[in-house]
Amino acid sequence: MKEEIKDIISYKKHRSWEMPNKNWFWYQEWNDVLFLHYQIQEKDLRKLVPDFLEFDSFEGSYYVSVVAFTMNQIQIRNTFPVPYFSNFHEMNLRTYVKDKNKPGVYFLSIEAEKLIPTVMAKLLSGLPYEHSKVARSSNFYYLNVKRSQIKIDFTVGNKNENLKGIDLWLTERYCLYKDNSKNQNPLEIHHKPWELYHCELKNLEIKYQKFNDYLDFNQPSLFHYSPGVKVIAWNQN
Repeated sequence: MKEEIKDIISYKKHRSWEMPNKNWFWYQEWNDVLFLHYQIQEKDLRKLVPDFLEFDSFEGSYYVSVVAFTMNQIQIRNTFPVPYFSNFHEMNLRTYVKDKNKPGVYFLSIEAEKLIPTVMAKLLSGLPYEHSKVARSSNFYYLNVKRSQIKIDFTVGNKNENLKGIDLWLTERYCLYKDNSKNQNPLEIHHKPWELYHCELKNLEIKYQKFNDYLDFNQPSLFHYSPGVKVIAWNQN
């Protein structure tokens, strides 16, 4: 683990600001990640994001993304992972914001597989975690709750060796903003750059009850797959 952490920390030339000047608090792995990206109208996005957060845009366009992955090896510094608590499937819906020139993400929804880890994650991070029925095989995701019904079936292709500006803008994000106007300090994270692969969507059925009026989730503008990243995170400043 020490060598893994050294490797993560030593690679930082891709960041647009310095890492926090204090010890990291969390380690976790985000594995087998599928990104689905959608353009959204600014007027619709304003209905979903708190006024104290500034939108971030790419060449004048705004985006939200469905991100499905598996959490592994979650642990607090100087502890060790416990399998039930440290490994679970997650699916979130996020958009792109910034504050004080720090581009990050704001979560509209986070669905996680296991009840107790979901409750703990919500309490410790302040992020909008909710428990859901999430299942997956290597290339298939299924989620079913009152507000969401999602089925994703995909295959992974070759590595994308020619990443464009939009690819990097959507994925290289190093802080997580919370829905708290009194405390706007983001959760800071760090990892090596994402390795992105082409993928093919064989079947896509997404119904977010709360957000269907704003987007056609079955028509993503762009999508990626990644084997994943090893992540360190800090407690809130």
